[in-house]
Amino acid sequence: MKKQIKSYLIDKKIRFLDNSKIGDFLTMHVGGKVGFIIFTDSNDELTELLEVLFPLNQKYILIGGGSNIVFPDSGKDLIVIINNSSEISMEEENTLKVNTGLKNTDFLEYCKNNNIAGFEFLAGIPGTLGGATAVNAGAFGKSISDKITGGDIFTEDGKFEYRDKEFFKFEYRNSRFKYGKDIIINIYLKFEYDTKDSIKDRINEIVKLRTEKHPPYSSFTAGCFFKNPEVDGKKLSAGKLIENCDLKGYETDEAMISDKHSNFIVNKGTAGFSDIEELGRKIQETVKKKNGIFLEREVIFVSPDGDKF
Repeated sequence: MKKQIKSYLIDKKIRFLDNSKIGDFLTMHVGGKVGFIIFTDSNDELTELLEVLFPLNQKYILIGGGSNIVFPDSGKDLIVIINNSSEISMEEENTLKVNTGLKNTDFLEYCKNNNIAGFEFLAGIPGTLGGATAVNAGAFGKSISDKITGGDIFTEDGKFEYRDKEFFKFEYRNSRFKYGKDIIINIYLKFEYDTKDSIKDRINEIVKLRTEKHPPYSSFTAGCFFKNPEVDGKKLSAGKLIENCDLKGYETDEAMISDKHSNFIVNKGTAGFSDIEELGRKIQETVKKKNGIFLEREVIFVSPDGDKF
């Protein structure tokens, strides 16, 4: 089967790497060798590839910017598709159709240059629009689910269909796509207009806030590791709960809790999957013991068999 897939990729001139480390393409840099890393640069490449892989019953994972996810130290039979599709079009008044491989930074640049407002909260969030949709990314009281009206989906039973927002099953930092098998090809976003200067000012303000509070982008981190828990109807800060347990800056040989924001786990350079998993478990157990609150992981883990959990 691997030879069949490789022949197809070569014939279609689709970029790929054979038996290479996926960690090199993830913001946390944790993940060993996988069977294939395939780079699709357009929706046409992506959709045709999915049609080829589906009848082969071959397990694959699609990622974008590689944030918010940690891969195992070995996944020799796993196929990872890195989606770089990045087109934007105006579908109708105040609605955008966006390829899900578009990077958040590039999307915000497009918005700024076209006076499109309402997405400034994405500033400083790494990754792509597809990843942001899968985890229902957000900040400052806003989430991308507030803007989505629907999407073009490759369903787990192999069909390309438009589905409205209800299909996405959005929850706080979650959707059916985060751990499911459906693939988002395009999303449709409602927006409003504003001046370029106003949009730029809001983006700069949010980036400044993130820079002051979060580890630098050069750090090997997957972003906020735990969801902010809700207790008695009130949202609490996971970072504050961890800090109150005197864990801020705590280090192991391979990883550490950021000394700038306690809800970030940082790979010191050579951490493996088990190093990150064990440090995350220590945080959960310590916070549970002191506060009686169980922190739910926000970062996606991938098993050697390709299951997300």
